[in-house]
Amino acid sequence: MTADPTALAQPSPRRQLTAEARAIVRFAKAMLSCGAETDRVRRGMDQIAASLGIDRLQSQLTLSEVTVTLFCQGRFRTQVGNVHAVAVNADKLSQLELLTSQLPPRTTPTDIEGRIDAIDARDKLHAPWLQALATAVACTAVGFLNNAWAAELAAVFIGAFLGQLVKVWFGRIRLNVYLATALAALVAAAVFWGVATLVGGLAHSPAHSAGLVAVLIFLVPGFPLVNALLDLIKTDMTAGLSRLAYAFMILGSASIALMLAAGLGLASTTALPAPPIGAAPWWLLALAASGVGVAGWAVMFNASRRGALLSGLIGLAGNAVRLVLVQIAGQPIWLGAGVGCLLIGVAASLLARPNHLSAVTLCVPAALIMVPGVPAYRALTMFASGDITGMAGNAATAIFTIVAMAIGLSIARVLSDQDWILDARPSTSEALDDASGQ
Repeated sequence: MTADPTALAQPSPRRQLTAEARAIVRFAKAMLSCGAETDRVRRGMDQIAASLGIDRLQSQLTLSEVTVTLFCQGRFRTQVGNVHAVAVNADKLSQLELLTSQLPPRTTPTDIEGRIDAIDARDKLHAPWLQALATAVACTAVGFLNNAWAAELAAVFIGAFLGQLVKVWFGRIRLNVYLATALAALVAAAVFWGVATLVGGLAHSPAHSAGLVAVLIFLVPGFPLVNALLDLIKTDMTAGLSRLAYAFMILGSASIALMLAAGLGLASTTALPAPPIGAAPWWLLALAASGVGVAGWAVMFNASRRGALLSGLIGLAGNAVRLVLVQIAGQPIWLGAGVGCLLIGVAASLLARPNHLSAVTLCVPAALIMVPGVPAYRALTMFASGDITGMAGNAATAIFTIVAMAIGLSIARVLSDQDWILDARPSTSEALDDASGQ
């Protein structure tokens, strides 16, 4: 008996569902690997599932794992994927979000995977040396905002440039991410101290503390930290806690250089006076440093020229508000950072869609300029010297500032996204009940 060729040409429902699950998991892995927040990943998966004709999709996401279950016509299929490395790529993230926004009403798994292949094949927008140069500029801007003087700024520039190049090289050889972070921090700090000593003389200067914070700020895991706090506020505890643990592990690895400096007596917790350049020139330079620094972070994250420009403008506005509140109005650091991040989040939401960009790639570089590096540095230094009372005060300042930043960004999301007011996602039990009733 000869088989019907028409029947052979049609894949079985179970096999077709497998291909659809594989395509959706691959999309989720791509989004997570380049720094997307969990809510954005789930929305993209839902859009793809709808375009593939799936009745219901249920997912479980963490920093490094994706579990997806599809329900369609009385059948279900579960597929699991692992994210082996996280490397922020703003351009890839924007392209993946653009993919979901341009889906036709009906598509196929082959089409989805083909689109992802095209995105994966894109070269990085900026060469490693250019990203390192942008990183150096951004760290130097942070140093100026922290009142570092000329000798320290020169040392910050060179140290951050070489530290970023070392970090990129370690990433290419697939060195453990925590070891790579610690070694990059040690290289950046050592180069900073060497250049600062040569340029500024052998005398210990309290301003070195501002430079040491600035030269290591490029190692702060901005995307995982912000996304973790947003996930927790969204009550996505599994994803939020895994991201938060990863972010703290990276911060701990980067802090090794600070702890070593404190142990060798090379760290100072003295408050820093502003360089003697006059109030008006300092404010002009501070605003310029805010915009240029944020644009530098955006380039480091592989943002497009338009994305870097928009991030710089958003960061300039947000940090200007923070500086006015803290330095002129006398408000606490956490309040200035929270209000600044609220403005950043609203502006990013308004500018992202018309410019075909991801909102998170606009707001994270802009928020990074407000990270409370100096209080965190003082907390570590005081802990190393045994000043537990001083450590507790500075640690509380750093923690409450970061929480205020997350609250500001969350309020911005609530104002621009109704799904952050009402959670309409079905629970796992609802999905299983619906499937069993078909």
